[in-house]
Amino acid sequence: MHLKFILKMVIFFYFVINTPVFGEEALILPVIEGSHSVGNDQNNLGINAYKKGKFNQALRHFQVASVVDRKKGEIFFNLGITLHQLGNHLEAAKHFQWALKLSPENKRISESALLKKHHCKSNPKIPCDLKKPEKHKTEGSDTITTPNYMPSYGGSGY
Repeated sequence: MHLKFILKMVIFFYFVINTPVFGEEALILPVIEGSHSVGNDQNNLGINAYKKGKFNQALRHFQVASVVDRKKGEIFFNLGITLHQLGNHLEAAKHFQWALKLSPENKRISESALLKKHHCKSNPKIPCDLKKPEKHKTEGSDTITTPNYMPSYGGSGY
């Protein structure tokens, strides 16, 4: 009898531990006319990296997506869950709050348990007067590379 209970608990905890953010998943972008395809592509790359547990890589992709598509709450939600995974809860809270402001009608955002845990009303460690997240910089990122088409010269002229 006890062996069955222990086995059930082991299986339960295995799935809980191996599920990113305990059920919170990265969100795909809705297809809207005028959406930027680079933002959508970067968001999808971020989702793939996130699902594999490569949170730093996912963060870079979501940051690029947020630079290109600043009005998508789903991107900022994805940044929030990724920052949460990386232990940066204050920045996660900023991104969650911005996601909610941009997409209040998206139930996956507005009803997110993780978002609620990063809100000042339920977490005294989170200030209520958080500012909008700063624009992310993509320089030095491995998600955007600028090819160098110009030959380099040694400075001695032609």
